[in-house]
Amino acid sequence: MSNPLYAPPRREGQQFPPPLPSARPEPVHRARAWAPVLKSAALFILPAPLPIAALTALVGDDIYRLAMSGGALACFWTAGVLCWQALVAEARYLLGDRLDLPPVPRKLVSAVFTTSGAALAALAGGHSPVGTAIFAGIGGVGHLAFYGLDLRPRRVTVKPVEGVDVSAVGQQLQQAYQRLRRIEAAARTITVPEFCDRLKRIITIGNNILSEIERDPREASRARRFLHLYLDSTERVTEEFARTQRQGRSEPLEQRFRQLLIDMESSFTHQHRKLLEHDTMALDVDMEVLSARLKREGVADHVETRS
Repeated sequence: MSNPLYAPPRREGQQFPPPLPSARPEPVHRARAWAPVLKSAALFILPAPLPIAALTALVGDDIYRLAMSGGALACFWTAGVLCWQALVAEARYLLGDRLDLPPVPRKLVSAVFTTSGAALAALAGGHSPVGTAIFAGIGGVGHLAFYGLDLRPRRVTVKPVEGVDVSAVGQQLQQAYQRLRRIEAAARTITVPEFCDRLKRIITIGNNILSEIERDPREASRARRFLHLYLDSTERVTEEFARTQRQGRSEPLEQRFRQLLIDMESSFTHQHRKLLEHDTMALDVDMEVLSARLKREGVADHVETRS
């Protein structure tokens, strides 16, 4: 299969366009998406004095302080594990590496353990009930301020319709939303503002189309090519352009990608409008036009074999 973004080599004697500034490499964006995971280390580092306090209480035969210090340490470390799991899940979700987030709000549960750990640490330090409550409140609020609340994904709720496999449609929609997140993740690595704006509009239109299918799952059969072909094609082309741009920007490459984005945005817009108008014939014509465009670019054939 030919590369849809490949530009043939120039013949001898042709002039090359002036080099453009290098693009930000894709690994940088992935590193930024994973960077918040490192924040969970604070819940393992900050309680470092507690093992010393527990050892001191053990040597001094102070069972109460030993229990409070050990309980506080256990709470903080449990909070760290839960927070780490939540941040990892969010990073993978935003990058499109997983379909959904954990059903349990682990950041919130982690905040409860942090609050409990702060209270137990205050008791181990001999504070009064009022002082203990203040330490617990500071710990809980500080946790939420530093880590934030759990990222809640958009829940796919397919309206039950007789004769339609709602679970199958729901799974298709989840996969489609995942592709849109991957397109968004790849778009963040592209430094050309025009392309980013066009991709944002394509993503918005795609979300609107999927919302329409949620409201009426019977539309899934008519939008099957959109779900399985065009979203996948857009994802692949965007990721391919982002990877190729790492080697340096090229005007011919950007012109090909610009035209492809224009065609996709136009077809996505027509898809949404015709889907709302329930005009099957006009919709099929619009999809055939984009399909021909993708086949000329060497994209559609590869995706159709995967569907």
